[in-house]
Amino acid sequence: MGEQQTVTISCPQCASPFSFREGDRNAPCPSCATLLTVSGEAGIPRFLVEERIDLAQARAGARRAVAAAGGDPRVVERLRFEGGELCFLPFWRLRGHAAGWRWTERETVVREEVYDENGMKTVREVRGPSECATESVMVSVDYSSPACDVSRFGLRGIAVASAVLPLKGMDFAQVSRRGTVFDPVKGADEVRREAVAQARARGGGKGVLRSAGRLSLCGERLALISYPVWSLTFSRGERLYPVTMDGVNGRVLSGRLPAATRIALLRPLLTVTLLVFVFTIHLLFGCLATAGFLGWLAANGGLSAERVAAWFFALVERNGEVDLG
Repeated sequence: MGEQQTVTISCPQCASPFSFREGDRNAPCPSCATLLTVSGEAGIPRFLVEERIDLAQARAGARRAVAAAGGDPRVVERLRFEGGELCFLPFWRLRGHAAGWRWTERETVVREEVYDENGMKTVREVRGPSECATESVMVSVDYSSPACDVSRFGLRGIAVASAVLPLKGMDFAQVSRRGTVFDPVKGADEVRREAVAQARARGGGKGVLRSAGRLSLCGERLALISYPVWSLTFSRGERLYPVTMDGVNGRVLSGRLPAATRIALLRPLLTVTLLVFVFTIHLLFGCLATAGFLGWLAANGGLSAERVAAWFFALVERNGEVDLG
């Protein structure tokens, strides 16, 4: 048998270096004791942020969020819960430095003193000649990007969360029993290009007219981090209402649920009473009142048989929906 090889990586939690032996899948960081796992063809470590909100807490939190956003508590209580799924969404986390050079052309400002006919001095600023300079650049990089399409979940990035929350080595078999693990679609090379582009956009400062340069990553620490999100489904009647919640802090990320409803009994009764009263005064007055009422309906939402029927027979009115997240 050949001698086992050793691979050295950096802990994404504390940045301390330590080594994996060939064949090892899990090992604790000697500095911060974070359990780490190396997986994938490129040896990119995969980690997990564990959920702190269970299904019951997520369901109750969604109902509270609707009530806090202006929804009718009675409507919220009658919402039917159809089910929930814990989803582990993959995010790239890249830390390190971008080093290289940058050439810039900057505009300058010249202060001019102008005296008027009375000898009063006025100082004004005018544009001066452009200045060109070439400089060495070294900027820190801390970049987070979704590894797949997570737009429907309402979660954009986890750079701050992954920096302060404890990470755990990814055990696919164990995690798959708790929820659905999403596979990464975006590759590591694309993430590197995005991180360099972000670092390049940060440079230059004020007054830059043109710039050119080249940056490269160095001291790179790249990892895949799976973040927990609850995907919930509520229903009212035949309509389904999806809601997504952060599995760590319970914050509603996206969703839409029905708002309050009201019973409109006075409106049709008052309309019929007034029309009957006018007809009892005179037939012509009744016809004019009916025409005026239909004209008002046409000017406020359109005139149709469905519109007239809704005015008299649709006694339950829904006041739209409540947007969450």
